[in-house]
Amino acid sequence: MKRLLFTLCLFVSACATEDGHPPIASEPNNKLVDAVADLCAAVEKRYAYFDKVANYWSQSCERADLEARAGGSSPPTLDVLERLLDDLHDPHANLNTNDETSPRLVPSGSDLAFSKIDGAFRVVGIRPLTSAAAADIEIGDELVSFNQLQAEQMIFDRVHSGREEISKERQTWAINAVIAGRYNEPRRLVLRRGSTVIEHMLGDPIPTSPESLLTYRKLINNLGYIRFNNSLGEVRAVQAFERAIADLSEADGLVLDLRDTPGGGNTSVAEPILGHFVDADTPYQITAPNDAPAFTRFVAPSSQHPYDQPVIALVGRWTGSMGEGMAIGLDGMGRATVLGTQMARLAGGTEAIDLPSVGMTAFIPTYDLRHLDGTPRHQWAPAFENTQSADLGHREDLLLNTAIQRLSASENEGVR
Repeated sequence: MKRLLFTLCLFVSACATEDGHPPIASEPNNKLVDAVADLCAAVEKRYAYFDKVANYWSQSCERADLEARAGGSSPPTLDVLERLLDDLHDPHANLNTNDETSPRLVPSGSDLAFSKIDGAFRVVGIRPLTSAAAADIEIGDELVSFNQLQAEQMIFDRVHSGREEISKERQTWAINAVIAGRYNEPRRLVLRRGSTVIEHMLGDPIPTSPESLLTYRKLINNLGYIRFNNSLGEVRAVQAFERAIADLSEADGLVLDLRDTPGGGNTSVAEPILGHFVDADTPYQITAPNDAPAFTRFVAPSSQHPYDQPVIALVGRWTGSMGEGMAIGLDGMGRATVLGTQMARLAGGTEAIDLPSVGMTAFIPTYDLRHLDGTPRHQWAPAFENTQSADLGHREDLLLNTAIQRLSASENEGVR
């Protein structure tokens, strides 16, 4: 409500103070004015998917500029820049800082995933080791309300610009962003299961993660299992993987679990890991910059004795960014069968946009990333998609069971 009243005041000649007198004019926040201008120009010039926001981006920038020029009555600097980035409707765009009023990032700061199915928003993913996983929430539960707002109002409140035609994709982005919540707000979620309506008071959506960068163990039938614990941005994960793959080198098949990689990572970690599955330089991904021809990235062998047995990679709604890159890379190289659901759909690769006037940095996708077959990474889904078993919270791991069954088949039919 405060944001709405402030915006209305920007477009009328004066808003009276409590004693009825016109407000005293404030000096504009020139540092914020400069930051807004820098971010707006960078998005227009460098954002990889600018065509999706081109019809309203100038309106978003005009609004942010007016807020900055309002001076002392302006919302805080962080609030203005967060709302401006929000108008990209892109979960891969964010700032390098936040405060207690900031929205949590999706998927790294979320514990539930919703999609629109048959006209209603329904739960399609539950993140393990979170309050949502401990609650009585099931795949397929229908959204009734969040903090007393129904879906339509949630979407309208979060989509600040481009409201003339809100696509299903933007609606889904808005619902998931709102339900992730802000750091300082409670999360009261009401769901419907059949004829039963259930209210949930959810806690912090961040899971209780294992301390180790990855976990690994032997499974039945001489199979191996390696799970990354949101560690693809940690250089030390390369050494941890080397130890794991060495200990499992005699396994007749391997499960590589990428379902907990929402924070993404970088190629300096992912490529040496992928290199343990090839014996020669091998293409794995296409990079398509805005201002240069697309090119193919290659993986070099990381070992004189690469792992050459069948591999299944598991993915889900919290497989994000570099985790998605590893999944499409393993598939494109023909070195793994990928099982699971739609992934986080974080588009492209991000680069830093410095905003020196306010001492902040924004990150936006500046180049597209694609499977070797040309499919954009954020649109790719596993050929063996199992929409009901990738992310089930604390329940039985049906997807892992499926992987074990496939790898245990005598002829490994359909497994690379």
